[in-house]
Formats: sequence, C-alpha cells, structure tokens
Amino acid sequence: RRRMVRDESSCVRAVVRLRPLLAHELDRGEEECCEVRDATSMLVRTAPGTRQWRQYAFDACLPSDRSQKQAFQESGVTSLLDSAIEGYAGTVLAYGQTGSGKTHTILGRLGQAADASSRGEDVKRDDGLVMRSAKRLFRKIDTDDAAAGAVHYTVSASFTEIYNAPGAVNECICDLLCPDTGNLQVRYSQKHGFFVSDLQEVACRSAADVRAVLEAGVHNRRVGATQLNRDSSRSHALFTLRIDSERAAGDDEAGGAPARTYGKITFVDLAGSERLKESLSEGNARKETQAINKSLFTLGKVIAQLAQGKNARHVPYRDSKLTQLLQESFGGGALCLMVTCISPAAAHAEESVNSLNYAQKAMNIRNRPVVRLDEHQQLMVDLRHENAALRRELEVYRARF
Repeated sequence: RRRMVRDESSCVRAVVRLRPLLAHELDRGEEECCEVRDATSMLVRTAPGTRQWRQYAFDACLPSDRSQKQAFQESGVTSLLDSAIEGYAGTVLAYGQTGSGKTHTILGRLGQAADASSRGEDVKRDDGLVMRSAKRLFRKIDTDDAAAGAVHYTVSASFTEIYNAPGAVNECICDLLCPDTGNLQVRYSQKHGFFVSDLQEVACRSAADVRAVLEAGVHNRRVGATQLNRDSSRSHALFTLRIDSERAAGDDEAGGAPARTYGKITFVDLAGSERLKESLSEGNARKETQAINKSLFTLGKVIAQLAQGKNARHVPYRDSKLTQLLQESFGGGALCLMVTCISPAAAHAEESVNSLNYAQKAMNIRNRPVVRLDEHQQLMVDLRHENAALRRELEVYRARF
C-alpha cells in the first residue's frame, strides 16, 4: 500500500566498469582478456591464448577510457540519488577483486591520497561517486531553497568499516568517524530493520562538509589498518548520506500536513572478491581472514538464493553482519546499483568471469522500493489507499444490485 517506484526500477541494476592495464602489467606484456562491445555488453576471453570469447549483457558497460565524470553520468547513480532525495533508500555497491578499481570508483583519489594533498584540484577532478553525488545533492537543495523554500532538507553522513580483528571469528564494526568507540553492534527493529547502534552521524550543510567527513574517515581507516596490520582489501567500507526532507503543508496526499521523507544513499566498497575463493580453499584456517571471507561468502549465497526466487525468509541474511546491513538492498525496500569492477589482464580472467557471473545473478533480484515516511504520515497514506479500495469495492456491489 506504499507508493512504489516504477516496475523496471525495482530490479538490482548491474553496471560493469573495466579499468585499463596498469603500468607494471604493460611492462610485462600482459594480454587483455576483456573488451566492452557496446553500451550494454562486453566480451571476455575465458581461456588464455585462445579465441574463445564469452559475451555478457548488463544495464551498462563502461570501457577503460571512461573518466570519473562519465562513470558518474552513465552508471545510473544520478537516478538513484534523485530517488533518495525523494525519500527512497538506495545502495551503490562496488564489487570486484583487489586492484580492480572499486575504491577509485567510489572515492576517487581521495581513497589513497595523503591528508596533506587530499584537497588538491587534481584530487577533486578525480572525485568518485560519493563526492559527485554530494555535489549534485547540494545543487538540488540550493535550487529548492531558491524556490521559495518549498522543501527543507537535512543531510547527515556516517562512515563505517567492517573488518576482522586479530583472532576474531565474526566481523567487527568500526565507526570511522569515532574509532575510539570500539566494536559496534548490529541491532534489529521492526521499524528500522538492521542498523549499527551508537553510530555517529555528522550534519553536512555543503559538499565541502561531506568531503571533510570522507577525509576524516579515510584517515582513520588508514591509521587503523597500520596499527592492526590489516589492509583495505580485507575490509568493507560503508558511507551513508541521510537525506531528511520536509515539504510545505497543503499536499493532498499527506492530508494537508507537512510531508516528511527520510531518504538515504549508501556507498559500499567491498573487500576484494578473491577473498571468496580463499574461504573455499581446503585447509584455510587463518583466523585473521575468516570473518571477511565469511561475509563475502554469505553475500554470494544471498545473491544466489534471491536470484533463484527463493522466499526471503529462507535467505541467510543473519549469517553475517554485512548481509544484515545489506538486507534492504537485496530483496528489500531499497533501490540497488551493483558496480562490478574488473581488470582486463588475462592473468585475472578467472576472477573477472566470477565477478561478472555474480553481477548477472544480481540482475535477477527484484526489490520492493518504498518511500520512507514517518509513522503518522505512513498511516495516513495507508488509510487513504484502503479507503479508495473500499470505495471501488462498494461501486462494484452497487453496479451488481
């Protein structure tokens, strides 16, 4: 009974981004095994030294010469962001092996830059999906403010990392904006679903504020990795922008009351997908990798079961903290965009094929996106829909008798 997005938007959207060969790959004469054929399809040579090519089709395929700006424009992130502004929840998930370009796609050079140079113009020109979304968001807010203040927005950001501490069997969650809080817990409520308790949210009034939050989180992630001898390929990072809006009173749909919506968009930089193969290798009992391997393995099971049309009650969301936090994104009430990053190097052909196969499975998952309203407003909308349905039923009876 809630307002739905159009049907074609309810499937998980899958986009593939191909990175160019790196300098050291060119130096050793690495062959390319992947090529983008057109805007929605690509070819992969499955066996090195042969002409056996496999064709894949996706919602969009971005060749290696695409700039960060073009990736933002062509991936579908802008549509997802606009829906989040309207009150929907959206997730942008970067998947692929270590070194395939996930962090570059999500954060740009900010993901690797030293603090002293992170504000340089070169870094800003190379901004990833997060900062480009933030700029678009605040342009929209400024436009609405100029229109007689018809909509009032409140934006806040949070930044978490899911990692494995030495000797830990289960994932640990760190608040990258307040790392001293220690290992945070995932809670569940009927109203909010799964969420991280005691997570700090920072108010953002401009894109510059979002950049400052990103810089602080990336710095804390780097410091934590050094202290605990871990690297980003073995952890997941989740950056969320919450977008609360209040429209002026008088909207008939809201019964004349101010319309409040609670949208959000979450950007997820997953650990390297090659960790999934590690988790399946015989005799691998290294505790320092078990937790992250488990979360990727569970995500793979969730995607596979939902793609087969399995009932959500039998999908193993609760088997890892990562899949708990992504439940809304896969088979739930959010919009989801999966950006699969792959290397063109023939040496990585097997891993590239595995990543592409996961992306194709994800395309078969259907979500049920809903606008996130406050309880009173949702009740009003539900009652109006129920009243309209009863009126239609009454008209049918009147026509019969």
